[in-house]
Amino acid sequence: MSITQIHLDTRTLTAISTDAPRPYPPNVGEAEGGFVWLDVSAPTEDDLAWLARTYDFHPLAIEDCRHFNQRAKVEAYPGYLFLSLTAMTRRDSELVPREMEAFLGSDFLITVHREPLEALTYARQHWQANRHADFLLYLIADHITDAYVPLLDEIEDEIDALEDAVLESASQATLHRIFALKQQLVALRRVIAPMREVMNALASTRYNLVSEHTALYFRDVYDHLVRLYDLIETSRDLLSNVLDAYLSIVSNRLNEVMKRLTLITTVFMPISFLVGFGGMNFAHIPFDDVRAFGVMLALLIVTPILMALWFWRSKWV
Repeated sequence: MSITQIHLDTRTLTAISTDAPRPYPPNVGEAEGGFVWLDVSAPTEDDLAWLARTYDFHPLAIEDCRHFNQRAKVEAYPGYLFLSLTAMTRRDSELVPREMEAFLGSDFLITVHREPLEALTYARQHWQANRHADFLLYLIADHITDAYVPLLDEIEDEIDALEDAVLESASQATLHRIFALKQQLVALRRVIAPMREVMNALASTRYNLVSEHTALYFRDVYDHLVRLYDLIETSRDLLSNVLDAYLSIVSNRLNEVMKRLTLITTVFMPISFLVGFGGMNFAHIPFDDVRAFGVMLALLIVTPILMALWFWRSKWV
């Protein structure tokens, strides 16, 4: 059984084990002012069918819970809101998205997810008995948002390390890591941008299921997401600068190699000419005289030395 029922009211916080019978619909056996929190982990087809039948959820919302491939959004249905939120974790320097769907009603909150989410544990630990379902949703959204901060801090530290690596010894591994971080920043921006709009919608009190008091807290989450989005853009700019520095260093290194090869070729060109001229087939060998042969050897030795001095005085080497 994958459904856990948490019954919250002004006096009690009771967790029913996963082996308990399926919970009743809201308002059945509830204390006045209380609500039901259903946390559905790794939902089966039977779980989704039960939710649709018991709470009369729209088939499109149930379909989103079945496939978990939604961007962050909030949709208003008669009597409840349907939300999609995405948390991010980092595993072996790779980002792993963890999507959560939520149904928010006046007296119930239903969360649906596949993988375990730390935000749900955090919400249970920091719950205040005098709060309502919308505030519980805020606690979950707030922890999901706060979890992005250490991810961006890690990425910024890696960008700083890449800057040092590029200046010391740029390699193909450095280039691969630069592009990997660029992809991670794009993924974070793709997740945070729509979440920012969701929190802005919840903070605007356009939905009567979110009280004005809780809307202020959602506004705080929205501010955090705006700041995170700005940090992502800053990190992308820094990473672009690192990439430009890498390409510049590689280009300069290639220029240095080409310059050395050009100098070597230039030094050997007159030597090749002298050797070729002295070895031409004449009717009478012009350098069969010992003195002429000595002059040829002297030219072969002095020419590269003079050219090297010339390159050095011209600051080409």
